[in-house]
Amino acid sequence: MRNKERILWIVLLVIISALSLGVVIQYQTKLSKNEQSKTSLSNEKTHLEQENRDYAAQKAKLESEIEKLKLTNLANYNQTTLLELQREGFSGQLEDIVADLKMHRELIPYKGILGGTMGFYDNNDIHVLTNRWVFACFQDGHISGYMLLRYDIKNGNISWEVIDSYLNDV
Repeated sequence: MRNKERILWIVLLVIISALSLGVVIQYQTKLSKNEQSKTSLSNEKTHLEQENRDYAAQKAKLESEIEKLKLTNLANYNQTTLLELQREGFSGQLEDIVADLKMHRELIPYKGILGGTMGFYDNNDIHVLTNRWVFACFQDGHISGYMLLRYDIKNGNISWEVIDSYLNDV
């Protein structure tokens, strides 16, 4: 009987060892696949980060080129407007027209809110379109709007007429 018990224990030990070995091999296989996936994902991440840097550099370059084109076109456009004004006898610069408009808050047909005062506060928001038209943004620090104005220059004096205006949706 003792031999049968020993054989039974040996068989059980072999079965348990075989099962344990199978579990260990299965775990090592999964671990190896996980490591491969981790390496693959790491490589992909590095590749995507490089692509992102490349795209950011391309974007910056394109934005720079767009800005140069805008400035070139704006300079040409402003020069044409200034030449037309000079033909009409105006001796100043476009900045003089902008500065004059900034002094005429009364042209804005809207009241400020929350204690704000409507005005033309930013030179970059006033655009001399032609020798007759100006497009301007106005605001009071809380709300803002846009207006189209006609101007005439006679004897160095600028007169203004509001063509249209509106407030931005609040």
